Amino acid sequence: MLAFPIYVQKPATNLYAANTAAMDWFVIATLCFFFFLLGCFAMAAWQIWRRTTRPDPHIQLLMELADSDEETTLKKADEQAQSSSAQSQPWEKPQDWWKS
Repeated sequence: MLAFPIYVQKPATNLYAANTAAMDWFVIATLCFFFFLLGCFAMAAWQIWRRTTRPDPHIQLLMELADSDEETTLKKADEQAQSSSAQSQPWEKPQDWWKS
């Protein structure tokens, strides 16, 4: 294929066919479409990366609320476990009986 050199210099002999320009435009259009798709994939990858590293404020607030709920739940469970072990019945074994 002659793709780009045809515009720089025409062949010295009379070998220039009528469909050479169509072949050149096909190659140019294919390359343009390829680079356009490459750009689309790059843009999609960049947006995915951006959303995962910097979530929207309302999503970040939901994530912080979920974390705070888990922390308070865990603290309450630990406090209940400690209070229940302090009020254990005399026949119950201590929680760390297996350590000795």
